Amino acid sequence: MNMLQTYDPYFRQVKYMLSENTKEELIEIATAPGAFVDISYKISFFKLPSTIQKFNTTGLDCVCQMLRVSESGSKIHKDKNRYNEYENLYMPRQTVISFPLTTDCGSTYFYDDNEKFMCNVNYDGLGAILNTGGYNHNVHLTQDDNTRIVFQLCFEQQYSEVCDIYDTHLKGVIL
Repeated sequence: MNMLQTYDPYFRQVKYMLSENTKEELIEIATAPGAFVDISYKISFFKLPSTIQKFNTTGLDCVCQMLRVSESGSKIHKDKNRYNEYENLYMPRQTVISFPLTTDCGSTYFYDDNEKFMCNVNYDGLGAILNTGGYNHNVHLTQDDNTRIVFQLCFEQQYSEVCDIYDTHLKGVIL
């Protein structure tokens, strides 16, 4: 059994919430030609997120997104709430619950405001609540890692609030 790690206020590992069918369907969508666009930071965003909102079966006010990272050296940054450039869909990015669709796909590194390394999270078959809007972070890939594709539930709420939302509404939920 995997031991769930917590390194507040940066991240908290959670159980994997995607069923095999959902995961397979998302991988098929994610690997279609032109599915992603490189916006910035060496991180590619799913181009048409409106097409994956059906996977939010939680009833919660959050937005689904997918990200892809296929090269090392992603820029250290804090996420900002924004609008998708292709559909004008609002994308909250304060806190995300992230689930990898690929294996052996690197780690998320967190940094303080001076970009000093603080901690990292590796999924190891789990998901993670990430404080992406509150702290600097990037994706660390090595030459041995696979391309990272993740499915995310994106929230406007602060990290601690999303941890509470997970505890009260998402524990045991399978998408």
